[in-house]
Amino acid sequence: MAPLLLFFCLVFIAWLLVRDCKRRPSVSAAAWIPTLMVLILGSRVPSGWFRQQRVVTDLSNAAGGLLIDQVFFLLMIFGSWIVATSRGVKWGKLFAANTAIMLFYVYFAMSFLWSNYPLDSFIRVLKDFGTTVLVISVIFSEKDPMEAVRAVYVRCACVLLPLSMLFMRYYPAYGRVYDKGGETEFTGVATQKNSLGQILLISIVFLIWDHLETRPAGRKWLWSGMRWDCLVLLLMGVLLLRLSHSQTSFVCLCIALALILRSRWLASRMINRAVFFVALSLPFLILLTQQFSSIVAPILDALGRDMTFTGRANIWQHITSTTVNPWIGCGFYNFWGGPGGRAIMEAIQTGVPNAHDGYLDIYLDGGAIGVALLFWLLFASGKRIIRRLPGNGYQRLRFAFLIVAIVANLTESNFARISPLWFTTLLVFLEFPFLKTNETFAPEPQASSDGGGVVEAAT
Repeated sequence: MAPLLLFFCLVFIAWLLVRDCKRRPSVSAAAWIPTLMVLILGSRVPSGWFRQQRVVTDLSNAAGGLLIDQVFFLLMIFGSWIVATSRGVKWGKLFAANTAIMLFYVYFAMSFLWSNYPLDSFIRVLKDFGTTVLVISVIFSEKDPMEAVRAVYVRCACVLLPLSMLFMRYYPAYGRVYDKGGETEFTGVATQKNSLGQILLISIVFLIWDHLETRPAGRKWLWSGMRWDCLVLLLMGVLLLRLSHSQTSFVCLCIALALILRSRWLASRMINRAVFFVALSLPFLILLTQQFSSIVAPILDALGRDMTFTGRANIWQHITSTTVNPWIGCGFYNFWGGPGGRAIMEAIQTGVPNAHDGYLDIYLDGGAIGVALLFWLLFASGKRIIRRLPGNGYQRLRFAFLIVAIVANLTESNFARISPLWFTTLLVFLEFPFLKTNETFAPEPQASSDGGGVVEAAT
């Protein structure tokens, strides 16, 4: 029964992809490079498809990956560079237009000088930069960049959502894992529930954005004019998100949809600035949860968390100003695979793959300087995006993922970690000033008196 259902599932996926390709004739075949990258980031590395996983493992961050995985990423990076360069991408202008991103990566590339594993740190920085910035360059060098953005994520949803449904039910060796307590976690095509929740969050948001950008004008309700295949994928996404029990992804999905679908005064620049200020304040509030527990506890309870953040606080308490060099950290992606990480694991008697907090992991990697560069990146990107709001649908999407990135990293570690959320975060942060067709650098729209409608069609 399972092989037959797999066959029909693959046929259904192929039909969805062919249908989407016909809908977007302006998107070139080269767009399959970033599509394949997001597919792998949202599921598992190539070698992971050849082995079954029954138990959640704690690999820390010492695993460098098998040769087949390294070859895949190298081909993606090299292929992206060739395509973007052949299309006339001016790398100097690109890097100059994204100073905050470049300084962020340059600093962590330099961290090999004080890393316990210098070559490992340096290679990981180059890999992170290549699989994000270079691959994203292929998308924005397309004839219609916004159509290409939607094509990449919608096609990934066409593949990952049906396969996740199938794996959970008929291929439990791939679609489920068991924690050390024996509890079942539904993972779908991913390797753990939070990774599944992350790709579901991104897929649902992009499916809705694609629907809003392509539906006939004058439709009042969100579901008006929605294609049936889009509706089926959305229903799959919602069901999978419920089964995954990824609370962080659920909260972030609600935030993203609220920011994209708001209208009138809720879309005003004043509200945007207030939302951005509150979001940037949250990392500092988390550090003070014990001092303000009476205020924070009811909020966390409503979000399905407790004051320990589902055990995360036990990890955070072991990370202090003396855990690593407070100014420069211990080198990019080195802590949890080194002596400091092993000491914390022994203290809490459990394996820890990361700090479960993006800000703390950046502190461990790069100290206070790394955290400062991160906040400069967030602030500079937020300021630039808000300046273009209220704008078209893409500007709303950019702002939504800016806030989602800030919030998601409170309880998960995604900053400078190869993942679909980090890839998407850099996609909405990057500016491509030399591409005339790029909507990101369209003239700044004039704010209307009521803050604009729900969404405007992409130019």
